[in-house]
Amino acid sequence: MSKQTIKMPETKYMITMVNLLTQSEPRKESGFPMFFRASVAILIVVMITASTGRVNEEELPELSNQVAISLTEVSRYGDSDDHLIGVFSAIAVDEQNRVYIADRNQTVIHVFDEESDYLTSMGRKGRGPAEFSAITPNTTMQIHGDHLYVTDYANEWNFFPDRVQVFSLSDLQFSHTVNLLLDRDQRSSNLSGFYPMWVYPRKEGNLLVAYQRMPADYRDGESRIQYVLQTRKGEMIESDLYSQPDKTQLIYYVRNAPMPYEATHAFSFFPQSLFTVTSDDRFISARTDQFELSVYNASGEQVNQISHPVDPLPASRGELIGMYENRLPSLGEGVAAAMIREADDLPETWPVLRNLLSDDEGQIWASVVVEDFNLNEWWVLRPDGEVLGRFDWPRSKPIEVVRNGHVYTRETDEETGLQQVVRYRIEMP
Repeated sequence: MSKQTIKMPETKYMITMVNLLTQSEPRKESGFPMFFRASVAILIVVMITASTGRVNEEELPELSNQVAISLTEVSRYGDSDDHLIGVFSAIAVDEQNRVYIADRNQTVIHVFDEESDYLTSMGRKGRGPAEFSAITPNTTMQIHGDHLYVTDYANEWNFFPDRVQVFSLSDLQFSHTVNLLLDRDQRSSNLSGFYPMWVYPRKEGNLLVAYQRMPADYRDGESRIQYVLQTRKGEMIESDLYSQPDKTQLIYYVRNAPMPYEATHAFSFFPQSLFTVTSDDRFISARTDQFELSVYNASGEQVNQISHPVDPLPASRGELIGMYENRLPSLGEGVAAAMIREADDLPETWPVLRNLLSDDEGQIWASVVVEDFNLNEWWVLRPDGEVLGRFDWPRSKPIEVVRNGHVYTRETDEETGLQQVVRYRIEMP
């Protein structure tokens, strides 16, 4: 088994991290990524990078203990001599450290045990029970309690899922189907033109479902993401639980093509909304233009506001054009740069936040944009917002799940070009 040790970079200040690493058994009621379990509180100090100088250090506690931590590669999940994986979509991990990979090519869910041995596959191509019409780049998988929830699409070109296939984790067998599409009588006025996108299962068996509009429908101004509650049968419970601004779409008419067309894209340098759900059915939302997290209870009532002083990095039109000159070829050659060049209102700064996760202990993971665009600076917070620690991590190895004292990333082998899920154990000397 290959191992890779990654030392956290030395810096001029430290942050205390409590409950960082234990080997206790995972709690039974789990369903979202957990940072690190704790049967005994362990004091760890994470060495924090200070290269950007964007954080007001007077806001951070001064600590004398200095304990470096490292990430050690434990196992990899992907192709083997006996089983070939196609194109990865969603990834999930259960409390037994079994890894689930949604395969777009084969339209199945591959299951690996903790030691990366192949166990079985779930689902198949089709439209019946336990079948997937299509697994797409937008497919999501969520584990809650003892079930795995996988969104399914009517076809691979469909932008929105129309149902959820649910599997039991006790025997890895099909459980039931949730139909997401509402009858006309169930649709309220605030859902007109909206379709389901993401699904978050809740303890009582209901689903928190995020609704969006089609990208082409954004031309009439700001659109919003609408969060509703539906039963396991798909029936509407609450149609107006919460809403947040949707992405900013640039729309550009390509005239010099053999067949002129309209290109639409939501560039990541515009402010976007982030959203994550905790194991006790609270949810946390944020906008990427500032480090400000809003925490809500299961009923949608705000219970906390978490803010940290982080200044955004400046951005210019020329910088953005240069960055996208040879990117997004799917839009057409040079179209991405042309869209930015002709846009009316571009942001003058880069976003502050890039991603937001929550673990089943209530701790919050937020990645911050730094000057080195090859890195993400991950902040780990207590539920009350206190900073436990920060560390740099390569953007080329995005963190998908943090659970049971391990970090699970999605990585691409430089030699073969094959994707793998890599599990890292968090250690201290």
